[in-house]
Parts: sequence; structure tokens; C-alpha cells
Amino acid sequence: MTRLNSVSNKKQSSVEFSSAELPPITTHRNDAERRKSIFTVEKLNERYNLNQDFDESPIDGTWNYIKKYYKPTPAFFKRQLFKRIPFLDWIRHYNLKEWLVSDIVSGLTIGIVHIPQGLGYAILAGLPPVTGLYVSFFPVILYAFLGSSRHLSIGTFAVSSLMILAAVNSRVGTLIPPGTITSATSNITDDMNITNFEYTTEYPSSFGETLASMTTTMRSSSSSNTRYLSNDPAQARIMVGAALALVAGLIHLAMAILHFGYVTVYLSDSIVQGFTTGCAIHIITSQIPPLLGIKIKTVNGQSKVIKSWIEIFKNIKYSNGATCICSAISIALFAGVRDNINERFKGRMPIPVPIELIIVVLGTGLSAAFDFNKRWNISIVGSLPLGIPPPVAPPMAAITDVIGDAVAIAIVCFVVNISMAKLFATKYKYQISPNQELFSYAVGNIVTAFFNGFPACVALSRCAVVEGTGGKTQIVGILASIVVLIVILAVGPLFRTLPNSCLAAIIVTAMKNMLLQTKQLPVLWRINKLEFLAWMITFWGVVLLDVDYGLYIGVVAMILLLIIRSQRPHATSLGYLSSAGVYEDQNAYPSATDIPNIKIFRFEENIYYANVDMFKKLFIKRIGLRVDDQIKAMNDEIMNVEREYKLQLAKPSNKFKNIKRHFRKENETIQNDEIVIDEKKILEEKNEKIEEVRKKYRPNFDHIIIDCSPINYMDMMGIKTLIQIFKDYKEIGVTVLLCQVRPTVYQQLKRMSYMDVAGLENIHVSINDAVMHALKTRATRDSIVYLPGSPMPYVGIENVGYTGAEDDDEENDDTITKSYL
Repeated sequence: MTRLNSVSNKKQSSVEFSSAELPPITTHRNDAERRKSIFTVEKLNERYNLNQDFDESPIDGTWNYIKKYYKPTPAFFKRQLFKRIPFLDWIRHYNLKEWLVSDIVSGLTIGIVHIPQGLGYAILAGLPPVTGLYVSFFPVILYAFLGSSRHLSIGTFAVSSLMILAAVNSRVGTLIPPGTITSATSNITDDMNITNFEYTTEYPSSFGETLASMTTTMRSSSSSNTRYLSNDPAQARIMVGAALALVAGLIHLAMAILHFGYVTVYLSDSIVQGFTTGCAIHIITSQIPPLLGIKIKTVNGQSKVIKSWIEIFKNIKYSNGATCICSAISIALFAGVRDNINERFKGRMPIPVPIELIIVVLGTGLSAAFDFNKRWNISIVGSLPLGIPPPVAPPMAAITDVIGDAVAIAIVCFVVNISMAKLFATKYKYQISPNQELFSYAVGNIVTAFFNGFPACVALSRCAVVEGTGGKTQIVGILASIVVLIVILAVGPLFRTLPNSCLAAIIVTAMKNMLLQTKQLPVLWRINKLEFLAWMITFWGVVLLDVDYGLYIGVVAMILLLIIRSQRPHATSLGYLSSAGVYEDQNAYPSATDIPNIKIFRFEENIYYANVDMFKKLFIKRIGLRVDDQIKAMNDEIMNVEREYKLQLAKPSNKFKNIKRHFRKENETIQNDEIVIDEKKILEEKNEKIEEVRKKYRPNFDHIIIDCSPINYMDMMGIKTLIQIFKDYKEIGVTVLLCQVRPTVYQQLKRMSYMDVAGLENIHVSINDAVMHALKTRATRDSIVYLPGSPMPYVGIENVGYTGAEDDDEENDDTITKSYL
């Protein structure tokens, strides 16, 4: 690169060059000498033919989507068939040699795990145990054909069961009769086709307490009985659970049709973790009574956890010693095998030890051999009905009543499901479709609702087993559902002597991973305190109030935190980093150099009505000038000048003629005893004085550059604020330039006529273009650009200022002043 001869002015400590000495600039890309053009956005749009319709309106976008995806053609139906039934696609590419053995092992293992979890989580939901087996069959086999994830295990889950429990118990006294669930087969109606069904009086309800008798007799009045779904509490509970499944399925279906998968963005990982951890506290609390073999009274309303623990401590002296021993052995066996064998040797074992099934088989066998129920009063599951009930639609009264609860359950289940699906899809590098996932959940829940089921959800523990046993495809779900079907059709009655304490022990021990989510709190505190706050608010909302209220509070808290975050945006002044050739935050990079007479401001948030005041506040702070005060002081002084010279221009009265003769000014002459005023000279003096006032209030910079690169959206108030800023600073001799304006924001500015006020030449493509424009404007005004003698080795392209030549469309038509310091 040729070094230019310079003339040093020591008094001004600056460097100046004439345009005659200029060679072309050498670029860093190709080392070819050429001249550099300043790009405004308008010039860029003209040169590269901006597509005026790139920003499609929502109405046009929706219509084009409908035309593209819902056009009734053979190709459309074929595409929809493969899209809605992914099994038809992936089964054609199934690798028998590499995948089949792993899928068989994993499928049989998951089927075995489904059995105790189905029974336990159904009891946790306040429903008959056999309904958990139905939920472990229908949604599972349907998801195998319709789901897009290879590793999800649909079925029963503790969190969803807890929400179902809250919804069911809230209907006691309205849809469900407040009475004891007895152990009588006659209570099961013929239309459900359930035989040999038995409940013990220790059947747990909310928070694990036994459904104690709320009244000693059923309401005998026929008028009062008509409001219940059934006179039998067990049947009424099943109907409410089925109604929840149907409504949740319909909600998922509507979301799939409308492509509403994006709603999960409002439930962050922090909310989900806080919610599930709070649910774990509820679940553990609910299982304490069956673990201890005690009965506590039903607790309803908010603060259920606290009230339940108060009841537990009141009744702990009545604990059943045999039940406690059974619970302790089950917990020790489950935790010991899971943590010391399955986790420790999972890389060496082909399949994990099915400890849940082992506990169920041992508990059932020992209970039958030693008659736990009669000898030591240990509560048992009771007889399970054999076979699948005929399909029955949930009653309309239940459907219309549970809509609110079903919405919360549907959203939570979808969030948990899609979070796990995305996790595995990312880990194993395959694609999932959120809307297809919604469709598969919808079909599974709707079908299950007709077979006495309740809403299904992914279980985190089962997904881990699928991954640990090497499951590759949805064949795992098909095989697992076959195992559950065998239990429903033939083996179910064998589990009648299973102690409830064994199932409670499995559920409580399985909550370990959920409770371990609290380990993330210190990390979350260091990374993002707002996320930490959302976690804590959601957790305590769930624990202190209730599951559904906690979820609502968490969502509201996250929205409020987003609002707070938008009210506290980051804004900074930019300086130039010469070695990197970029403009960056001067607080982050203290070595970033100020550009002479130029302020560069960046607002790292959208500008809209909610944060426009914060934008103005930060703008004033970073620029270091209150333009309103400056304009007010300047205008006040200009008004004083105007008043002073207005008196001089006014025709004096006769009363003061003699006085003015003695004190007349140089520009006043006496004619015919009148004072004649030289108005032209007075006006010139006034204008000079006003110009002096304006110079007095002119800041030490003449350009402000606003970097718009982080801004994706401006509303009407935001653009009006920019227009006002441009006008205010123009009044004190400062030009506001915009740069790095996104095309969508440029269109918004155009619609609000920003260019009519600021001009097209004041919107540039890059910060460097805006800096060069400012230097060129100064060169045009003052003929020569003066740069401070302080070290500033490199500005933008080369530390250049532009002389008075106008830009041309071709890049080699610029006259450039090039300076080395």
C-alpha cells in the first residue's frame, strides 16, 4: 500500500490531505485497487432489485398455505397419508439386522415397566388401577403408528396423574357422589363390562390419603342423585377421567390442525423444571399415607401439601408396622438395584434389571402366600377386571365441565412430550414434527377416552429405559403394548394381592430424578437470574397452592419477566476496534476508539410502545446530551434576542425621541425630527447574534449513528420517536443516521413516512457506510476533513474522509481523502 505524503499542522494537531494526492483504496479481500462507494439502503435496493413483496401479509400467507397444503389432489392425499401415518414411511427403511434385536429387547422391557407404573399411576390419579393398563395400551400402540419420535414412551406419568387427581377430586359432590368406594362387585355397572372388581377402603385419593367416607350414607333423594354421573363413586371417577382424555385429545387435534405447536415457547425449561419438581413434592406427599398404612381425611383447596402433612403428623401414631416394613424393603430394593446395578453397569448389561416388575411379582406372591391383607391389615390392589371394556362415550355433562382442567393437562402433557422428543431427536440426529406429535397424542387420547382411560403422557423414566436398552424405532411401542395386552386379557387378576405400599414405594423412589432438578438452581442463578426467579415462582406456586394454579402462576410469571426484560434492554455506545475492523461496545472493549465528532448508539431490543420510553432514556444516557433541555435553553436565548431587536425595529414614540437622539446608535439617522431605522442592518445583526447562539448550543459532535441491527420490529410509537429524535437533533445542528436496517424494519419506516422527514440518504447499509457519509458531509461543508492527532490508525475501510464529490452508482466514482496518523 502506498503511503501518502502529508502536511502536518502542529497547532491543530491534525492531518490534512488534498484530493489531488489520492490513489485508489486497496481492499482487504482481493488486494485490487479500487474506489469504495457509500451504500445507502435505497442505493442497495435499486442496485440489487429489492423484492417489494418479500414481507408477506398474514392473510396472504395463510391463504397460500391453504392452497399449498390442502389442495384436494392425489398428490396431496398421498403426501398427507405418509405425513399423518409416519409408520408407512419409516417401516420401508427398517434395518432388520441392526435394529430388530435391540427393539425386541427394549419393547419387552418397556412392556414390563408399563405394568407397575400403569397400576400405580392410575391409583395416584384417583382412578381404578386397571384404567392405567388401558392407558398403557391404546395410546402406546397408536403412537407407534402415528408418532414421529423413535424414543418416546407414551402411557401413564406421575405429573399428569396428579393433575387428573386434582380435577377428579374437585368434582366430588357435583359430578361424583361423596361416598366410600366399597369392595362390592355389584357397584360396577353392566355397561362397563367390569367383573370381579374390588377396591379396599384404603384406596388413596388426593395426596395419597385414603378415600375416607365423607358421609356415612349416600344421598337418598332421587332429585339430588340426578346430578351425579353415577351413583357409584368409582364409575363416576372413571367417567370424569375419560372426559378429561377426550377433551385433551380434541384440544391436541385442534392445535395440530391449526399448527399451534409454537405455544410451547411460552413454557420455558425453567417453568417446566419448576413445575415438575413441585409436582414431585405433591406426589411424594400423596404416597406417604399408603407407605405408612394410615388414613387421613380428605384435604381440598389450596395449600394441600401443608394441610396433608399436618394430617399425616396427626395420624402418624396409627402407622401400620407391617406396611412400613413392606414399604422400606421395596424402597431399599428399588433404589439399590437402580442406583448400584442398573446405573453403574448400564454400559455392560444388555438390559437393565426390571426391578419394578420384580417388586410387583415378589410383593404379589408374598402377599398371597402369607395373606398380608387379613393377617397384618396391609391394603392391597384388589381384583382387576379381565378383558377390554366395550367402547362407551364419556357423558356430555362431564365433557362440558372439565374443559378448563383439560386445557391445562393437554398443554402440560404436550410440553413434557415435545421436550423429550426434541431432546432425543437432537441427540440421535433425526427430525420430529411438533404438529404430527400433537396429532398422535390427540388420536391416542380420544380413543382411550372411549375405553375408560385417562390422558396419556410421556414418562421420563420409561424414555430413559428405551434409550438404555438400545431401542431404535417405534417397534418398541408395538411390542410393549402387546405385553400390556396380555396382562389385560389374561394375567391381570393375578395382581389382586399386590400391596399398595409396593406401588407407592415405586412411585416415590421414581421421583428422585425430578427432585435432583434442584441441582440446576445454582447454575441458573449464575446464568440468568430472571430464569431462576421463574423457576422458584413456579415451584412454590405448585407446592403452596395446587398443580394447576402453579402452572398458571408460572406462565404468568414468565410473561411478566419477559415484560420486565423488555423494560430493561441493553444499549451501548460503540467505538472502533482497529485491528479487528469492527465497531463494538465501549464498555465491553475499553480500547474501542471514538470516531471524531460522531456518536454511535446501539439499542439491543425491538422498539415498540412498551419500551419506547426506555429507548429515549438510554439514548440520552449514552449520547450524553438532553436535547430537550438544550433546545429549550437555546430557544429561550433566541427569544431574548428576538425581543431585543424587535424593540429596535419598532417605531419609537414621540415621548422618547429626544432620549434616543442622545443615545442613538450608529445605524440610526435623524430625518425631519424622526428616527429612521436601518432595518436591513438590524436584521443582519440579529441573524448573526442568533447564529452565535445556535453555535453556542451546538454539541461537540455533528452526527449520531443508530445501529439498528438488533431491531427486528418497530411499531408506530417507535417510529414516531425516531422521527422526533431526528427533528430535535437537527434543530441543534446534529444529523441522525440509521444503519444496518433490516428490510422488514425498512418497510415499516417507509410506511410511516420516515424518509420524508429524514431523507433517503440518511439510512445506510452498514456502520462503516454511515461513518463515511458523516466524514464526507463534513468534508463537503468544511472543504477539508480534520482528524485529531490522537492515535486512531484505522477507521472503517482505511481511516478515510470523503471530499465534496457526490456519490455515483458505480463504485469507482468516489473522491476519497485518505489519512495516516
